[in-house]
Amino acid sequence: MEILIVGVILVGLMVYVSTRIKKSAATAFEQEIIEREDFRLIKPEGFISPIKENSNFVFEAYTKDFGKNDAEEFRQAWANLVVISDSSFEIAVENVKKSNREILSEKTLKDAPEEQKICLVDGEKAEKNVTVKTFYKVIESSRHRKIYQLQISVLDAYRENYADRINNMLKSFAVK
Repeated sequence: MEILIVGVILVGLMVYVSTRIKKSAATAFEQEIIEREDFRLIKPEGFISPIKENSNFVFEAYTKDFGKNDAEEFRQAWANLVVISDSSFEIAVENVKKSNREILSEKTLKDAPEEQKICLVDGEKAEKNVTVKTFYKVIESSRHRKIYQLQISVLDAYRENYADRINNMLKSFAVK
């Protein structure tokens, strides 16, 4: 009888813990406002932003799902933000363009906030024979004396699935 009582308590505890873990995992993929000291952006639904020590990125996020066939080792979409201290805006934009095999569009915003320059670049590149669409927002902040480079990449086969989320992330990214 005592074993039965202990068993029922143990099963109840396992169900409770399992439910809490599932809820916590689902919450990680919800839309979230990322607010740091010098920038702000909205991480879209379906992306997770892991906390990694010693990361090369100030921010990174990626989808849970991977591509199919030749793209099995790639996430369907991913994003990262780097901050560059020792470069000029023009060089940063040129490096973005050089990192793509084709530039689909480039636009320098005329209505950028004071003390900022902003350039949007859409491109395409191949990684291990997989076509990847890239979307960049490069912001130079003369106030911070830094360049902020947000890169969002999506496997070409999933571009339409993520188009709205990518646009929202690009629009929401701002340097304070």
